[in-house]
Amino acid sequence: MADYVKGQAERAGATVLSATASAAERSFPLGVVAQLLSCLGYSMDEIAAACESPAKVAAVVHDAVCEVAERTPLIVTVDDVHDIDSESLRYLLYVIHRVAPLRALILLTGSSDLPQQSPALTAEYMRNPSCSLLRLTSLCPACVKGVLAEHMGSGVCDRTVSLWRRASGGSPLLLHALLKDWSSSGAPGEPGQGAVPPPPGGDAVRFAVQYIHGLMTEDGLRTARALAVLGESATAERVERLLHHLGMSAGEAARSRTALEAAGLTDGLTYHLEAARDVVLDGIPGDERTRLHLNAALALREANAELGVVAGHLVQARPAQEPWAVIALREAAAQALHEHDAEQAIAFLRAAYDASADGSTRALVRAELAQAEWEVDPGAVRWHLTDLLDEHRAGRLSRDHSLLLGMYLLWSGRTQEVSALLTDLDAVREELPQDARARLDALRVWLAYFFPNHGARYRHSPLESPHDPGQCIVSVDPQWDGALVLASLLTEGPTDDACGAAEQLLQAQVPHEPLLAPTMAALISLIRAARLERAADWCDRLVVGCSGRTTTCQAILLAASAILESWLGNFTTALSRAEQALALLPPPAWGVAVGLPLSAKVLACVGLGDLEAATECFRAPVPQLMFQSLPGLHYLQARGRLHLAAGRHKAALGDFYACRDLMAAWKLKVSVFTAWRVYAAEALAELGDRDEAARLLEEELAQPDTGSPWLRKQAQVVYDRLGGTGSDTRSGMRPSAVTEEFHTLSRAEHRVAQLAREGLTNREISEQLGVTPSTVEQHLTRIYRKLGVRGRAELPVALNSAEFCRS
Repeated sequence: MADYVKGQAERAGATVLSATASAAERSFPLGVVAQLLSCLGYSMDEIAAACESPAKVAAVVHDAVCEVAERTPLIVTVDDVHDIDSESLRYLLYVIHRVAPLRALILLTGSSDLPQQSPALTAEYMRNPSCSLLRLTSLCPACVKGVLAEHMGSGVCDRTVSLWRRASGGSPLLLHALLKDWSSSGAPGEPGQGAVPPPPGGDAVRFAVQYIHGLMTEDGLRTARALAVLGESATAERVERLLHHLGMSAGEAARSRTALEAAGLTDGLTYHLEAARDVVLDGIPGDERTRLHLNAALALREANAELGVVAGHLVQARPAQEPWAVIALREAAAQALHEHDAEQAIAFLRAAYDASADGSTRALVRAELAQAEWEVDPGAVRWHLTDLLDEHRAGRLSRDHSLLLGMYLLWSGRTQEVSALLTDLDAVREELPQDARARLDALRVWLAYFFPNHGARYRHSPLESPHDPGQCIVSVDPQWDGALVLASLLTEGPTDDACGAAEQLLQAQVPHEPLLAPTMAALISLIRAARLERAADWCDRLVVGCSGRTTTCQAILLAASAILESWLGNFTTALSRAEQALALLPPPAWGVAVGLPLSAKVLACVGLGDLEAATECFRAPVPQLMFQSLPGLHYLQARGRLHLAAGRHKAALGDFYACRDLMAAWKLKVSVFTAWRVYAAEALAELGDRDEAARLLEEELAQPDTGSPWLRKQAQVVYDRLGGTGSDTRSGMRPSAVTEEFHTLSRAEHRVAQLAREGLTNREISEQLGVTPSTVEQHLTRIYRKLGVRGRAELPVALNSAEFCRS
């Protein structure tokens, strides 16, 4: 305002005397008076002489003002008068009392809190009829447009004006600061090409906010910091509660919020510019920031704010050792885990652990922290295992957390400790609720499945529910359903009832947010029943729908899909999903399960001819305990495949025979794993033992269907190469084999094959069947593989031949 008045006065021919007060010079007497006398041409010596006594100063200033006012109209401006030294203010008031008859205007500008800061000026305003108090409002849209036009030209649109007015809060100081930052950034955006957004705020904005910051009263500063800490979560009620906790009354809080709004920083609750908020936050001392966050959390909790918002402030205030803070952090962590935000849950629980005062609470929080860390990095949980075992033995863990501890130990291969924990829980089984008994049974069954040797005594352990899974599926507890399916598989083998139950379980789980353990149990049942393609289809649906799940869940589902696709010969898909799984969880995080994604990647790389990438997989260290588990069997078979592809036939044979011996020792009859005979036969043939190779292949071909047409075809090809029946020159398969493969086409694949034979494109097929083009492409890939053709051109001949042979 002072600059505007000065400009108008000078253009009108008036004399202008101007001075600016400064906080740095507030302790220097007569600093403002000296500036005004300097404007009148007084030398430094003359000013020093005039300031020797109070009476002389008053006379000199009054006489000088009168002399100038007699010649021309006089305008005296003093900016930032809230920082004026007391002596200069006294002599200005002396002059103000006496200028009424003169052609003089004295303009004093200062902060919005000036009436509260200077009782002397307030008194003068009240008793002197010649004095007026003007409160400036924010710049109107027309004023903002005028300022912008000076820098951007006349083509400023209304949208640009609106954006800049909101960002600056209508403050001339902030508006010009934004323009400086806009110019220094290269002035992006052309006014004639639509709206020009203001910059986020640079040096000029920071300096302007620091200047405003320096003008604030203690209450204003406290309020500015409170709003900065609350951020986007600020509401009128929450701000009032926080300021109350900081010792401010409702009236003081309202005045301070109004002052911040008048300064252009906020809308009364939130900052217009994030850069302005950052300046205020950066200016808060560490201890005070901690207190602010703690009080903010308390105010938000009282206002029933979201759990995560309250906990976020408690994390910043750590260690917040109030009992309510620990409870709030744990509740927020539980909600974050429910929403699959394990990273946030971990942050909350670490703060809760630091704030926990007694041992029992710390044990509980440690268990919850391990549960959250498991969802992001199972490898991190191993650092908690010793302490959690001690807590379990001391009886400080809940039954649920003891069951989770069993899962962590199983993942790490610590089977003896799992067995001991099962014994402990079995002793109190009658005290457990039904859902905990279900998880206890599930843990026992998973130990028996994952570690066939160590878990052998649990293979035939009776479950509490009826043993016919078909009667129990889709119960209240999916964990129990999964345990029943897997237990039935271990005791009775892959029966039709078990497969039907697995399908029911997947149908009930997949449309929602499937629990990992029962879902994997159902998939394993389909795999053991040689229904690989069905299991792969379910995996596709699970992988597509798991993007919002936790890291560990996504990685396990991707690894399962990669294994299935590698067994089915879909090496590109297998490689992609194995790499995604290993990117989500690096090898150390997988525990003994690392053999699963690594073996899938190796099989895919070998199938694609990339032996260097396959070899790289075996440079990752693996736990020795892995070779006592099923993932170790996967690993050995994959390593043998790499040796075979690289021409290391004796090493390959050693790995395949190791698979044979483990399967015999574990009494394991899994069709896919029996494929070791195919590759052992290849190695034997290369080593010259063709008779033994033929014997192994005959055993393999006499086995029940593996569920993988690709593996079956591999066995037939090797057998034919050793002198078996000749091949069909068209497709590389015997006509009987083509017919056999034709029977393995699913109903959906039959429909896709017929439409493709008729010449429809993938998109046309997808529209007719109501599926996606990618689904059609996957079906065609499997059809080509099953029928032994290279593409659409060979499909009609293969289908006609198969149908003819069948008829």
